[in-house]
Order: sequence, then C-alpha cells, then structure tokens
Amino acid sequence: MQNNHVIRKGLPALALAFSVAAPAAADTVDFGIQAWPGVTVKTEVASRLLETMGYDTATTELSSSAIYQGIRNGDIDVSLGAWMPAHESMVQPLLDDEVAVQHAVNLRGAVQGLAVPAEVYESGVTSVEELVAEGERFNRTIYAIEPGAGMTRAFRAAVEEDYKGLGDWNVVPSSVAGMMAQVDRAVQRDQAVVFHGWKPHWMDVVYDIRFLADEDGSDIADIETTVYTVVRSGWPDENLQASRFLEQMEVPLDAQSVWIKGLSRDERETEVVAEEWIRGNLDTVEDWLEGVRGADGEPGIEAVRERYGS
Repeated sequence: MQNNHVIRKGLPALALAFSVAAPAAADTVDFGIQAWPGVTVKTEVASRLLETMGYDTATTELSSSAIYQGIRNGDIDVSLGAWMPAHESMVQPLLDDEVAVQHAVNLRGAVQGLAVPAEVYESGVTSVEELVAEGERFNRTIYAIEPGAGMTRAFRAAVEEDYKGLGDWNVVPSSVAGMMAQVDRAVQRDQAVVFHGWKPHWMDVVYDIRFLADEDGSDIADIETTVYTVVRSGWPDENLQASRFLEQMEVPLDAQSVWIKGLSRDERETEVVAEEWIRGNLDTVEDWLEGVRGADGEPGIEAVRERYGS
C-alpha cells in the first residue's frame, strides 16, 4: 500500500504563526498534534484509517497554542486534542471569530484530581473530608507531578488556604515516573497513598485507582474533562468523507489508556500501537466508518477490513 502519511515533527511555531493562510487541498487532512501519548496515538489511528481509505494525511507536532494559531491561519485542518475546559481560552476566540468549529466530541469521561488505590477507597476514604480525617494513614502527604503543573499548583493552594483542613499537609512534586514509583511502593507495601491521578493514562491500566469526591466542586478533586475535535471553518464541506468519519470517531476511555500505556510505559512504536488496536477493534472502527466512503467511492470499512482483518 502507498504510504501517504507525512509527519512534520517539531516544525517551529513561528513558521505557522506568520505563514500566509492557505487551506490544505481537499484530499489531504492536516492534523496538528501535541506531544502527548494519547493524542499522538489517537491521531495515528485516525490517519491510518484515512490512508487505508485512500486519503492523504499529514501531522505536525506543536504546542496547543501553535496548533490553534495554525487552524486560524489555515495551516492546520484538525486537532483531536482540544481538552475542555482547560483549552477554552485558546479555542473560544477561534469559535467567536468563526475560523474554527467544535466538530465533535472524541473522548468523554476524562477525569483528574486526588486519587487513591481501590483498596484505600473501599476502606472508606472516598472524599476530601475523609482524606483529611484519615491524614495519619497518608503521612499527610500528597504526591504530585512537576511544580509548574496546574494540579500541583491547585494542591499547594489548597494547603496554603487550609481547604477543609489540609493546612498541615505536604505536597511533594516529582516527575510522573517519580510520583508513580511512590504509588507503586505504597501499593506493594499495602500502605495508604494519595496522589495526582488522571485518566485516560497508563496508571489506570496498571493500577486499580479511584478518584476522591468533593461536593463543593474544588479544583483538586474529581475534575471532569471532555475532549473535542476542532477543525478549521470550511474544512468539513471540503472533505465530506473524512469529516463524517471524524464526527463519528469517539474513543472509548479505556482504549486511550491502553494506547498511552503502549506508547509511554511499554515504549512501543506509535504505528505498532495504533495498528494493533485497529486489528483488535474492527467493530468499533465499523461504527466510526458508518456511511463513510473511501477515495474510490466504495464503503471505507471494506478497505479497512481487507487490510486489518484476520
């Protein structure tokens, strides 16, 4: 099969920001991707399916702000990584100026916040209030990722403000690997531990974790996120088949956790993770491709089943 996928990794943001607006040809889908495992594999899956149906694709790895600027300029057609409400301040101006549209939801039920192992949760620690009441079990310590991360800052603010009695707690920042090493040690020793958890992520595959509740809706617990497919205005009309496919492509939450594990924990190649998942989940792919035709005018699922079927 012809390789019609182009990867533009690390293209400087300024190259997009100051380029002349020129929408991509109608037979090419230009994806912008952040360097995050989930959106990387998600975009790879979408690209593989489009290519199998005879459509050209290209991906450009950029920061979120540069991706949205690229959509504004016409250099980027599609982003599968619009996390809301976190990206609202970047996406809403595009929507207001009618240079982009929220084309579809591609991931529901993403969540982050204070997390504990399932055994700890089932022992009765299910909320921030119960966490504080059982502080000695946790050595009054919250494990987090890098100091500049939004959730780490939120944890520290909660401690500084003595939110619900967290004033005498400590927040210990680290890398994701360092934080999860602490979690692993605690799990192996059957000790209580609380940390910055989120899913989709490989931590949700390797460990059985639960998220603490907070009825007051704080910034530290049970924060739900929806991920949108954002496209430049006019692109759906120029690319009817690809547009329909991406409108119908909603990824199961557990699937993205598996993708992230394969790419970032198991250190497998992106294309291997994507193609293996496609082969094992053709029923889901068939739902995504309902009514979608390939470049040859035939049902797209036929070409996909021919390539990835057993």
